[in-house]
Amino acid sequence: MGKPTWTVLTAGCAITLATGLAAQPAQAAGPAETGPAATTISALTSGGPAAAAATLPTDFAEVTGYRPVLRDGMLVKPNGDCSSPVPLPREFDTACQGHDLGYDLLRYADRSGERLGPWARRALDLQLDERLHAACATRPDDVTRASCGVVASTAAAAVDTNSWRQQYAAPRPEPVAAYAAAGAGILLLAAAVVAQRGRNSGRDRSEEVVTQVVPA
Repeated sequence: MGKPTWTVLTAGCAITLATGLAAQPAQAAGPAETGPAATTISALTSGGPAAAAATLPTDFAEVTGYRPVLRDGMLVKPNGDCSSPVPLPREFDTACQGHDLGYDLLRYADRSGERLGPWARRALDLQLDERLHAACATRPDDVTRASCGVVASTAAAAVDTNSWRQQYAAPRPEPVAAYAAAGAGILLLAAAVVAQRGRNSGRDRSEEVVTQVVPA
């Protein structure tokens, strides 16, 4: 990949990441609340899936219309998705489903009158960031791991920026067409760079083979 393309990608991602970092509190404060949703979110983000399942509010399925399931070592919303304006790597699916469960817990708390501080949504977004990058780490080579990592960082920053816009409260629907378009543009740029890098890598390997077969 040429330097100009990397420069554009770096600038685009830097803007997104800088916005996300500026939105984040200096430290992710621990929970002060001890209600049902707070307990489950704390377990979900630090205690593991078994602890989260054990503390799930008894009426959660009745309120949300589904029961969480265990998938790839994570407690998730079974029909959740990444809700991205552009396709994301398939490795991200389970992490996004886990994040959807966390957001439904935030909504459950809000409907139940259990007011949660910013720590809850911040912890869920941080967990998503970690899981997206962990998914990228399973790729077989440095090139695809690095490309996946760019998309993971961009997606995580976009999620955290939206949480900041909503003051880390319970997720709510709002007209964010322009915001979604901007996020889509950055993700499309990242995807284009990934594709171009793959083409260039293939071309370099072809040239290397030709050089070996036809001595200069």
